[in-house]
Amino acid sequence: MSFITTEQANLVTKIAAILTAANETLAVAESSAGGLVSACLLSMPGASSFFIGGSVLYSYRIREQILETGKEELRLFKGSTPELFLDMAQKFRKKLGTDWVIGEGGAAGPAKSPYGHNAGYTVLAVAGPIRRAKIIETGKSNRIENMSEFTTALLRFFLDILEERRSLEGTERR
Repeated sequence: MSFITTEQANLVTKIAAILTAANETLAVAESSAGGLVSACLLSMPGASSFFIGGSVLYSYRIREQILETGKEELRLFKGSTPELFLDMAQKFRKKLGTDWVIGEGGAAGPAKSPYGHNAGYTVLAVAGPIRRAKIIETGKSNRIENMSEFTTALLRFFLDILEERRSLEGTERR
């Protein structure tokens, strides 16, 4: 039995092809997905050609050590917001010097987050030549299902952005 779904494997294959062709690097700053995003990327043979690494920025303590971001930023941004996770992804990108950082964070469940977000809520963030964030809500309280869905959603979101950029670049060449 695989811990990576067929859809996740297909998404990673497409992401890897685009990043490798562009000679770009990627890092992951995940939280409630618990390392599954990084595991999916590492399952790809040749991942070292584009994947620098990742961190599970789950606690305030590790966020303070790696990003110099802690409880104060959560208060400032009023919880797990798109602005907070885009800021964290951008800080991680700057620290590592990668072309891209993808990240997520929210409430995998089964309970609400300390900031009142329901289980199944997470923010997806992409920092790179295109910066974007969005909220998804699964409506589920099952922690393991949510972790997998957050992973798939982040990979799909990033692939959509990569394909959008490639399409825009193709249009500009005409």
